Amino acid sequence: MPVSMVSRWWEERSAPQRFDLYTRGTLYSMLAGEPLVALLIASSSEDLGSAAQIAGFVALAAVHAGIGVVVLRGGLAWYLGRGAWPYRWTVALLAVTVCAAAAAVAAFGWSAPPEPGVVSGAVATQFAVIMLSGFTVGALAPRLDSPRLTLIALLFGTVIAGVGYLSDWPRPSAIGTGLAAVFAYLGGWSAFRASVWMLGIVWELDRSRQVQADLAVAEERLRFARDLHDILGRNLSVIAVKSELAAALSRRGRDDAGDEMMAVRDIAQESLREVREVVRGYREVDLTTELAGARSVLRSAGVATRVVGEVSALPPDVQAVLGWVAREGTTNVLRHSSASTCVITVARSDGSVTLTMENDGAREPSGASGSGLSGLAERLSELGGSLTADRLDGDRFRLSAQVPSEVAS
Repeated sequence: MPVSMVSRWWEERSAPQRFDLYTRGTLYSMLAGEPLVALLIASSSEDLGSAAQIAGFVALAAVHAGIGVVVLRGGLAWYLGRGAWPYRWTVALLAVTVCAAAAAVAAFGWSAPPEPGVVSGAVATQFAVIMLSGFTVGALAPRLDSPRLTLIALLFGTVIAGVGYLSDWPRPSAIGTGLAAVFAYLGGWSAFRASVWMLGIVWELDRSRQVQADLAVAEERLRFARDLHDILGRNLSVIAVKSELAAALSRRGRDDAGDEMMAVRDIAQESLREVREVVRGYREVDLTTELAGARSVLRSAGVATRVVGEVSALPPDVQAVLGWVAREGTTNVLRHSSASTCVITVARSDGSVTLTMENDGAREPSGASGSGLSGLAERLSELGGSLTADRLDGDRFRLSAQVPSEVAS
């Protein structure tokens, strides 16, 4: 695959997706290195068994690593709420762990060093136990979220040390192996569990951001519904009353019935005009209020937002159209980016006013574009203005609206 294609594929990933890939790659790579660690342990000891025993231990370590990757992959899916826990693979992992530990004992033994300065088989066996226990705990890390599991690990190490102490094992080897099991648990838990926990936090923050975006859209819909209700509610009630009155007058043969129906027509036409004003965004909008609302919504979604420039003394029609630009731009930042910063700038010069929204974290478009920006462009063009939306270097995006304006003194 060409480098440019890989780079483009990576750029199309959102920040949580990139962190997910990085975390999974790191954890899988750590597990995949288990056979190399097994070879290192074997090469560090001078008290070895047969070549078949060493090869069997290394082969089981490789199988153990492969099953560990499968368990960890399924465990991450379970932890993130995307699948069930891989119980069968977990049983297989534990079974291979026991077999590999037995192979380590057969390959390295428990004997004390034959002379000073020689690494004993018991030490190699202890390192093998640390390796197997640590990688097993790493594979099971998504499930290890209870303090009781730490007590189980301590109990497990104590049992190993106790059994070895009471049997014919060399006592230092038995105690050291028990401590090694506890050390391996704590090391594997801290190395893997922290990454799993951070991955869950990142995806939870991403879901929270999406909820914030949905809430912003829902709030805008409620505002639109509220405007329609305020306009149509009273007028439709008046139309209903006057229609009933006209019907009653008509049944009585009164000439006033026609006048009442003409009043109904006037009210209906006025309602239609007001609805068109709402739909087309011609109702007066306070740009200062819209910018304050945009800053509040974006900051609540974790986007550091700064507003630069003066917005006072603008004509009502300019206030209205730029207010709609601020609303649509805020919605786009929430829904189509993983922004961490956003700067909103209002500048006036040469009889025109420009509103610019620039943010980072822009994602590549995943489908057909919506009608929001095209609708804004139509509103601006009717006032002699223009709208531009540009993707800048990296992941930055800029939305700029310019409209003629007479600057009030």
